[in-house]
Amino acid sequence: MNVFFVIGIIFCGLMIKLTFHSDFPERESEEFYIVLIITSLFGIMILGCLYYLLKIQILTLTKENLVLSYLFFPYKIKIKFDDIKQIRQISKEVKTSGTLFSEGIHITNSFETYIDLENGKSIKTYALNKYEYQEVLKLIRKLKTGEGKLEVYKQSWIIFLLENFIALVFLILVLVLTIGLSNALFFNN
Repeated sequence: MNVFFVIGIIFCGLMIKLTFHSDFPERESEEFYIVLIITSLFGIMILGCLYYLLKIQILTLTKENLVLSYLFFPYKIKIKFDDIKQIRQISKEVKTSGTLFSEGIHITNSFETYIDLENGKSIKTYALNKYEYQEVLKLIRKLKTGEGKLEVYKQSWIIFLLENFIALVFLILVLVLTIGLSNALFFNN
């Protein structure tokens, strides 16, 4: 998923360069304001992609700890299973704003997971969806009591390709468009 954010940043940056690649309109013309609005929109998209890329959290389970880290930061929180009082999840509905002729509709849920510690502190994470949350609870319970052990699940590349076919086709399409745009901007004057 984070590949899409990186490609989004690159694509929007290339679109800004494309906007400025042609002759720049005079300051008081309508075209100047259109170029300014387009550039601002792509700049906002870049900031949004960068925000979500930096916000990605990774939750890792070891034999004795739950480790919460960020994708691009060296910051890690190691929590021993004995220090965890409870893990709870709150679901929030995300709705559309609606239009003149229809009300907002329910699109999806946003999940906030709280790890409550024995010392009264609470750690909030967005790293788990509803199904992952249930599996993590089961695994922590088994690891705490010593019933279970961690096994590495190895998936064949054919099954991976079949499960992620649509995402991979979309990724290839976006990569071709981005590479074509960058080639046209930097090498064909």
